Amino acid sequence: MIVKTKGILLHHIRHTDNSIIAHFYTRDYGKVSMVVKGISGKKGSNRNIYFQPFYLFSLEFYLKESRELQTLKELTLDFTPIEIPVNIYKSSIALFLSEMVYAVIREEDVNHQLFDFLESSVIALDTLQEGVGNFHLWFLVRFSAFTGIVPSPAQSADNFFDMENGMFVKMMPSHPEYLAPRLAGLLNDLLLTDLGNVSLITMTAIERITLLESLVRYYSLHLTGMRHIRSLQILNDVFRK
Repeated sequence: MIVKTKGILLHHIRHTDNSIIAHFYTRDYGKVSMVVKGISGKKGSNRNIYFQPFYLFSLEFYLKESRELQTLKELTLDFTPIEIPVNIYKSSIALFLSEMVYAVIREEDVNHQLFDFLESSVIALDTLQEGVGNFHLWFLVRFSAFTGIVPSPAQSADNFFDMENGMFVKMMPSHPEYLAPRLAGLLNDLLLTDLGNVSLITMTAIERITLLESLVRYYSLHLTGMRHIRSLQILNDVFRK
């Protein structure tokens, strides 16, 4: 049957000379993989520019539940980003976040709240003027709530963050998987701060990179089998400049 829904592009790979396999997170069908034909040639060359990470689409496709790969019938951009395609910081963030979501979400269960969060995050990233450097950190903290690994905020200052057990603690853990008080404090700030005030969280470039790597490590500690995030190095290189 033919179905319609909204979808966020997470990843795509070449399938044949004239088609790709695109992986979307959709509002009504969860994670869906589909064959997109006619991607090359005169018409396809225009179509290909739409297939960028974290772009929002209205999708129409042939759904057959017994198949792992569905077939796309039609798609249109549901939101046309202005800054993500031309701003290296925002495009690098979009690439990284789409890879993180693709690596973390494996099931096809429908989660409208998750889709709405992802959709609003794409729009927020494109329109955000202040605090862009903290956006991906804020996103990972908020996204962790949908994976069941979000920690409770600390009730006082000068805590360590025990990454193995997912909690703030007063004493330094006996294992190496922890954040020292400065980075733990920044993590706590991200837990307590809404996106409108994320620019108020100040950190150095090294602190931002270290905290990002630690958050990715935190995900991998608690989500067994999470694939290596290749775009992490790209994002770190951009924010190191």
